[in-house]
Amino acid sequence: MLASAATARPALVTSGYPYAAHCPRAGDRDDVDRWKMNTCNCTSYVAWALAANGFRTDWFVPGAMDAWNWPNVAWRKHIPAGRTARVGAVAVWPGWGRFGHVAFVTAVRGDGDFDVAEYNLPGGPRFGFDRRTGVSPFGVTFLYVPHR
Repeated sequence: MLASAATARPALVTSGYPYAAHCPRAGDRDDVDRWKMNTCNCTSYVAWALAANGFRTDWFVPGAMDAWNWPNVAWRKHIPAGRTARVGAVAVWPGWGRFGHVAFVTAVRGDGDFDVAEYNLPGGPRFGFDRRTGVSPFGVTFLYVPHR
């Protein structure tokens, strides 16, 4: 059965990151976006994706938003978190490298694996965009950021 227009979920916005044309040079220079995060990095992209899809960004703390710290900041700002992927959630890998990693969840599969859109994946395109499919939720914290 097809979903009606009234119940269909709108497609997520994952392209149109305003700093894309400046990557990777802006990442090398540590340019800063409107949320005081380094452009062409995972945190800047996810902040943009949240805003572009109508999720709150007023909980960010300038200077405290390295990816490893997102769960802590979210907890202090009463943003719910959990271990189950949801479309539109922020996937956080706090232990990846020195800064951790965040990505924007774009789909969830029946087995619990999920798909993401992201920037600057450790070991991926340097300061570049990437999509991954079938990502395991093992070791991931998900932040369920409310809509504005």
